[in-house]
Parts: sequence; structure tokens; C-alpha cells
Amino acid sequence: MPAADLAERDVVLVTLDSCRYDVATRASLPHLSALGPLLEAETPGTYTFPAHSALFNGFLPQPVNAGFVLGHHRLGAVWRSGAARPATRPAGVQFTGTTLMEHYADRGYRVIGAGGVTFFNPGEPGNSLPRLFPEFHYVGRPAQQPLTRAGRVVDRDEALTLAHAGFLAQRCLEADRFFLFINCPSTHIPYTTPNSPLTPSTGEALERLYRLHDTKSAHPPLAPDAVEELLGMQRRGLEWADEQLGLLFRRLAHRQPLVVVCADHGEEFGEGGRYGHGHPHPTVTTVPLWCGLLSP
Repeated sequence: MPAADLAERDVVLVTLDSCRYDVATRASLPHLSALGPLLEAETPGTYTFPAHSALFNGFLPQPVNAGFVLGHHRLGAVWRSGAARPATRPAGVQFTGTTLMEHYADRGYRVIGAGGVTFFNPGEPGNSLPRLFPEFHYVGRPAQQPLTRAGRVVDRDEALTLAHAGFLAQRCLEADRFFLFINCPSTHIPYTTPNSPLTPSTGEALERLYRLHDTKSAHPPLAPDAVEELLGMQRRGLEWADEQLGLLFRRLAHRQPLVVVCADHGEEFGEGGRYGHGHPHPTVTTVPLWCGLLSP
């Protein structure tokens, strides 16, 4: 498959917010696995904003084992910006625009974004990420909602971006060519999905985890059984995302898009003495990555 073929394909780019690599290794993910092998990768950012800023300039999390196979060709990168420093590793798509979205929009693609974590809330005046898209759909927490237990430790359904997979697929299929970005919050705290609903036990553990996130303190630490319970919720949230991505992929398969799915960063649960993300620890910087080409 020549590189030019990659450059002409429709695109689906998905970020699984906060998803740990080790959680992905324990999950049942038939639709993601069909894209290609799960790759262990290192993210260029430790929280949502810098990770996505790099991603939108073509800098994906880099496989630890240097490169991957896409369409029978071994590549060092899916995208490579012509404005970036020269690189010797082969890339699937060279572009010269400021961002991936600008590159594809300039080439006549319908560029669509959707997100569910607050960095993608266009109602917050400081959020620049959604403004990079000509068309953006936000389904997460409303702007200026108080950060209370009632607002954060909640079950989620329609507030999950992939709950709207059918709508997003339809927006893509209305266009001659499309670039679709989805930020998926089902793996982000509070990790609740139809597959991982709240229970009294997980609700209490989540409330304590939020306090540890907010205070940047490791005391008192979460008990090992609470950590395993919360990691299990993230795993089930990832498995729910896989189910929804399966629906999206079936709708779009006849267009044979290039698909990239990765986490923007991971999450620490006390392994290095801290909780959350935004700091360099292997549980934060090591993320899952899948790349593939859909086929009918």
C-alpha cells in the first residue's frame, strides 16, 4: 500500500481519556484488537491539554518498540508535520498545515470533533482545543458546574461521547470525505458507564479519589482493594467504549478510513506516592495505542 493511499483516506482519531496501558492489556476489546496489535506507547503530555496539543500537530504517543505496521508498511509515525524538525523515520501522511484539522479542512474534508471532558467544553472561554475544529460537539459537564460530589460522582450515559456514535457516523457519511476526532471520557474519572455503574462501594472510593486529586496529597492512601475496584471500573469503561466503537466502525467501514485510537495520558493510583495525572510517572506516561485501516 503506497503512502499516498493513506493520505487520501478518511480519518477516525479517538482518544481514550486517562486510560492506563496496563488496564488495556486486561480488557476484552474485540473491535480495537481487530485494528491491529495493542502497542505500548509513551505520551508527549501528562494531562489533556498538552497531550492533545501535541496530537493535533501530528505527534502521537510513540510506541516503545519504535514503530508499527500499517497496511503492510512499517512506519515511525502516522502523521509528520512539514513544519516540524526533520525526521528520518517514515510517516504515513505528510502535512504542512498548522494542525491536522487545518490540513484536512484545506483539502476539502469535513472536519468534525466531539468531546466529553471539560478541556473540550466550548462554554469555558479559556478552552482553545474545541475552537480548532470547524464543527465541534460537546456532551460533558456544563460550564461552571460546581465541583461537588453530586456533580462529579455520578452515573453517566448520554454525557459519554460514544453514546452518540450513530449521530457522529451520520455526520461523517453526509460528507464526501471526513476527519472525525472523538475524545472519549468513559475511561476518565468517575469511570462510570452502562458497563460500570456506581455502587455504594465505588461511590465512596471515587469521593476519596477526587479528594486525593484535588489536594495532590497521597494521605490517607486508597486501600489496595479500592484501587483494584476503581481500575476495574476503568477497564469496564474501556470495554464499553470498544462496544460503541464497534458500532461506529460498522457504519463507516465501507469508507475504509484510517483509524488511530490512543490514550492521551494514563493515571496514577498511588504507585509512586501520588494520585491522578499531570506529573511524570510511568502509569501516567505509558498509554495504549492502536492503528489500523477499516475494511468492509
